[in-house]
Amino acid sequence: MKLKYLYALLLAALMYSCDDSTTGIGDSIISEEDPISAGAKPYPVETGSILADSVYARTNTAYLGKYTDPQYGEFNADFIAQFTCTDNFEFPETVQEVTKLQLNLYYSTFFGDSLNSMILQVDTLDTIIPEGELNTFYTSVDPKKYYNSNVEPLTRKAYAAKGPSAVDTVYTYTDSYGYNYSTNYTWQNIKLPVSLGKYIYQKYTENKNNYKDPEKFIQNVLKGFYIHCTSGDGTILYIDDMELIISYDYLTESSTGEVDSLVSGSRVFAATKEVIQANHFRNSDRLKELVQSKECTYLKTPAGIFTEVTLPIEEIAENHESDTLNAASITFTRYNEEEDSPYEMGIPQYLLMVRKDQMYKFFENNSIYDGKTSFIAQYVSSGESANTYSFTNIAPLISYCMNEKKNGTVTDDWNKVVLIPVKVETDSNSSIISIKSNLDMESARLKIGTEDNPLTLQVLYTTF
Repeated sequence: MKLKYLYALLLAALMYSCDDSTTGIGDSIISEEDPISAGAKPYPVETGSILADSVYARTNTAYLGKYTDPQYGEFNADFIAQFTCTDNFEFPETVQEVTKLQLNLYYSTFFGDSLNSMILQVDTLDTIIPEGELNTFYTSVDPKKYYNSNVEPLTRKAYAAKGPSAVDTVYTYTDSYGYNYSTNYTWQNIKLPVSLGKYIYQKYTENKNNYKDPEKFIQNVLKGFYIHCTSGDGTILYIDDMELIISYDYLTESSTGEVDSLVSGSRVFAATKEVIQANHFRNSDRLKELVQSKECTYLKTPAGIFTEVTLPIEEIAENHESDTLNAASITFTRYNEEEDSPYEMGIPQYLLMVRKDQMYKFFENNSIYDGKTSFIAQYVSSGESANTYSFTNIAPLISYCMNEKKNGTVTDDWNKVVLIPVKVETDSNSSIISIKSNLDMESARLKIGTEDNPLTLQVLYTTF
C-alpha cells in the first residue's frame, strides 16, 4: 500500500507540472494488480465584486487628501492621531516662556499631483480614543465622535505635496550592523497656536504626574488631533511619521556660574505605534455602480472593492467522494486599463484568498496565510502568464469545505472566498512574516466568471 501512495504523489507532481492541456488526461494504470487512476477535471467558477467600504487598518502610516478618479470616483482620506511623551518626561526647571508649537508631517511618497493646491485643517479631540475597541482601527471610524465640529479649529494650512510649503530633507541612520542608510523625506510644518503650547506646559507645572507615561499624558494633557482636508482635489499623502514640537526659552548657567543665560530649547511628542492612529476613508457612490458590473470584477484599494469567488464545492464532492484531491488551481486574469487618467493607479502586487466569513478576523488577528483556508498569489507582470494572479493549489481548502458540508457545520458563505489586495513583509529568507490590508491607491479589473462564461478551477485527483 505504501507504493500506492508513492505512485499517487508522483502522478500528482507530474500532472501538476503540465499546463492546461492536462484537462484531457484520463485513467493511468500503474499496476494491473494494484491500479491507481489519476486525472484532471475542470469545474466552473463564478465571481463577482463586493463593496469593501471599511478595512482593518492598524498601521503607522496616515493618509491625507482627496482624489477623484475618472473610473472609481471620489476618495477622501483623513485621520485622528494621539501623541505620546516618554515615561517620566521632564521640562527644564527654568522655562521662562513657551515660544512656538508646531506639527510636522513627514512623507516619502504620495499619489497624484505634486503641485496641486490643498487645504488641511487641524482640530483637537475632546474625547479619548478607546484603545480596546476594534472599531477604532477600521477605516469607517467616525471622527465626529471624538471632536466638536462646532468649535473653531486650531489651524488651517494651504499646502502641496512638493510645493513651496513642503521641505525636502535626507534622513541618515546606521543599523545594528554598522551599515549607513539614507531616506529622502518631505515634510509639512504646521504652525499651531502658541496658546495650546502654553496650556501643554501649564499642565506640567500643575502636576508632573500628567507626564508620568503616555496614558496620563493623553488623559490629562492632549487627547489628540483630527487632521483632514477642507479644500482641494488631486493628491493623497502617505504620511510615515508625525511630531508635535513645543519650543521655549529657558535659563541656563552662564560663564559667570549664574543661571542667567537665556537659551532656546524644544521637546518632541511623537505619534508612535504605542498610541492610536486611526485612518478614516470615504468613497463615493460610484463604487456601488461598479460592483454591479457583469463585464469584469474589480479590486480597488484602499477600502474600495474586493472580488468574491464562489467555489463549486458540492459538484466536486459529488464527483470525487472517494478520490484523493492532489491539487486544485485557479488563475485570475487582469485586464489592461482603458480609462485615461492623469495619474494611473498602481497594480496590486499580492492577493490574499481567504474564506469570506474570515475576511475580517484574518487581519484583526494579524494572521499569516496557512495554505489551508487562506492563500497568497503574486501578480505576474511578464512572460506567458503575464497579467495574472495564480493560486496554484487550493485543494486543502476544497477538502476542508467538503468535510464541513459532510459534518453539517457549514455557514451561509461556506463555499465563498474573497480576493483582497494586501501588502506583505518578508524576512531575509523571503518568507512572508506579515500581511496587512493594502491601503495604497491601487486597482485592477479581473476577468469575471459568470454562469454562461465561468472561470475554470482545475482539479487533479487520484482514485485507488
